[in-house]
Amino acid sequence: MSEKFMKYVGELITDVDYVASGYPNDFLEVKMEQELPFRFYCSMQDGDWEEISHAAREQLIGELKDQKSTYSRSDHRYYMLDFHLASLGGL
Repeated sequence: MSEKFMKYVGELITDVDYVASGYPNDFLEVKMEQELPFRFYCSMQDGDWEEISHAAREQLIGELKDQKSTYSRSDHRYYMLDFHLASLGGL
């Protein structure tokens, strides 16, 4: 039996988009260990998670780490990639 893992495929939005959308109820604020100059929110709807295999998880972790290395810590995309890595257990 092969191991299966969950991958977040839902929407991530910044605080600016969250406010502009009228504070949607189906989003949850993502809390970070460190203080950031912005907030971001993840969707909490059915279908926001997808099952993937161990091999696909390992490949995705590598790709996300490569993408993350192209952004500075002052860019919100850096932390959004951190969220995806954390959801895969890749931090």
